[in-house]
Amino acid sequence: MTSTSFRDIPQIKNELSIREDIFGTITNVFGIHIDSYCEIKLGYLNLKWKVQTNIGDIFVKQYSKTRYPDSMIKRLETSLNRQTFLNEKGIPCPRLMSHEGKHVLLTSNGERFVIMRMCDGKVIEPGTANVKQLFHLGQIVGQMHKILNDHQQSRIPLHWDIVSKESMQEHWRKRWEEANSVGCDETITALNKQQKVIEEIDLSLFSACEIGWAHWDLFADNILFKMDAVSAILDFDRMNYVYQEFDISRPILSCCLYKGELDLDKVSAFVQGFRETQLLSVDKIVRSIKLTWWKEATMLKVEGENDSIPLRRFQVENKWVADNWNRLNELFADL
Repeated sequence: MTSTSFRDIPQIKNELSIREDIFGTITNVFGIHIDSYCEIKLGYLNLKWKVQTNIGDIFVKQYSKTRYPDSMIKRLETSLNRQTFLNEKGIPCPRLMSHEGKHVLLTSNGERFVIMRMCDGKVIEPGTANVKQLFHLGQIVGQMHKILNDHQQSRIPLHWDIVSKESMQEHWRKRWEEANSVGCDETITALNKQQKVIEEIDLSLFSACEIGWAHWDLFADNILFKMDAVSAILDFDRMNYVYQEFDISRPILSCCLYKGELDLDKVSAFVQGFRETQLLSVDKIVRSIKLTWWKEATMLKVEGENDSIPLRRFQVENKWVADNWNRLNELFADL
């Protein structure tokens, strides 16, 4: 054998049976004839395919039972319902197919999956979006928040809340000990900077954060771009009732930070687009950057062989924020 090892064979056979099960269900339930397909190697654990059919191109996503146990499916369905609502309101995002009122579909063997129409556009490298693309992205995020939250009648429990200093320090200590045990000087240096921020931060800063429905996973991999605009927002699986400001800082860091430099012209374009429908002060921008840093601080650790590309990118962003923690207000003062 060449590129495939013997230990990979059980996994390949399992993926083959899952695909055949799902594709068979699509044909049986919807009468869709599948002509060809290609697997999409993005994301974690979930299987994905671009499929050519008699009704056009569709995107099929299987939900791993490890990553999405049955207890999470009800919440997932709620998130996908909001994606459909946004699509109907004109937000550029994939149109989902449903059966008997459900978007999360089930095969006879218990595989969970969704089907949606394919969208044009392409995923681009983090930090390489242009000014016009960032302006349009800001417009879309602002519109999305307005549509989702303008008529929210009552507050519901937060899906995620601020981790305490004590918990953060305990987690930091474990990561620092691991870095020391393997002599990873680069990680030790970054963790020492992180510890300084953890010690000095006043968590009451986040008490002013606005709460509502947010995408909550709005980084470069989940955005399709065309030449000077956004083609589609993808992957609403994590959409939830959280701090909305994640949807400000996450795309700013993912789309405007390139080779250690934050492009303020791009940040300004995003902010201008967002401000067409939502208020956005400099203080709020800085708070949102610090909020994402706090949430993702635990991702900074010794690099692992199987670390995903997005995780490594989040680590780069986390280091940049720590390096610039005390000058964020100055950086964004003219926005």
